[in-house]
Amino acid sequence: MSDYEPKVVCFSCKFSWGYLTDEDTLSSKMDNWVPLICTGKIDATHVLDAFRAGADGILILGCPEGDCHYQDGNYEAKKRVYLIRRLLESVGIEKERIRIALSTDPEGESITKLVAEMRRELARLGPAKMGPVKERKSNEAIRAIGGK
Repeated sequence: MSDYEPKVVCFSCKFSWGYLTDEDTLSSKMDNWVPLICTGKIDATHVLDAFRAGADGILILGCPEGDCHYQDGNYEAKKRVYLIRRLLESVGIEKERIRIALSTDPEGESITKLVAEMRRELARLGPAKMGPVKERKSNEAIRAIGGK
């Protein structure tokens, strides 16, 4: 297990993280960095696809609260991360494997530090494993809305 190096996929907003630095320069400093127009565009399928491809954790870096270039993309991203955490738990992935940070770093200097910090935390958890989807405990919600 000493050879284990957690794989982190980092999605970051182009308007708050590393926008003063050339993308090639930043991407050469880390693996699996995905710059986005807005973190509000991240979908659960992007996260699940990353885990299916072998990611051990996802780091999402968005604009500071109240300062999104696209008005509310960072708030949408926060809400989506909350929901994705619930989804991940249903397939046997710990919710700690996805993190969101809302801040700004025009030079992109702290991105690699945040990725390294997350790798250290993921090393304690070990490799991500997708388990079976948990069974629903009751059908009361379905019956309440007229289902069978």
